[in-house]
Amino acid sequence: MDILIAILAIYGLAFFVKETSGPFGVMDKLRSALMRNKHVGVFFFGLLDCWYCMGCWCGLAIYLLTQEPYKLSWAVCWALTGGAVSLMMNAILTRL
Repeated sequence: MDILIAILAIYGLAFFVKETSGPFGVMDKLRSALMRNKHVGVFFFGLLDCWYCMGCWCGLAIYLLTQEPYKLSWAVCWALTGGAVSLMMNAILTRL
């Protein structure tokens, strides 16, 4: 059950960062500030444009928040799982 909750948390975080405006437009303002930055703007544009990329980073973030710090060998698996889950969930929600 913990893994199912973590998988849903990965997609929830990816959806929140990529699609929602957040409370009081906070996420919109943060995305705009990241895009205007001349040093990292291109990286964040590519990251926010791709569900797989966003899912990988969100999977890594959820892994670091939920697992013990001495089990870092599974971090790559969680990142790839997060990318795949985000891509599949987006395809399912697009069809609906």
